[in-house]
Amino acid sequence: MPRTVSLGTQVKQLGGLLGTKDLNTWEQDFVKSCVRWSDNGNRTSGITEKQIPIIERLWRKHFA
Repeated sequence: MPRTVSLGTQVKQLGGLLGTKDLNTWEQDFVKSCVRWSDNGNRTSGITEKQIPIIERLWRKHFA
């Protein structure tokens, strides 16, 4: 059974990859933007509907 992880937690975990070689340049910029707009995952209302599937895809790639 797949576990349910909140969008805020996903953003926080992806933010932990910033500055590593795990994310390419585009992913670094995207995650950095999401972390900034969501106050490090604490206010996910700043994340757009178009960003959510990208965050989920990146999170699954690195953490699922």
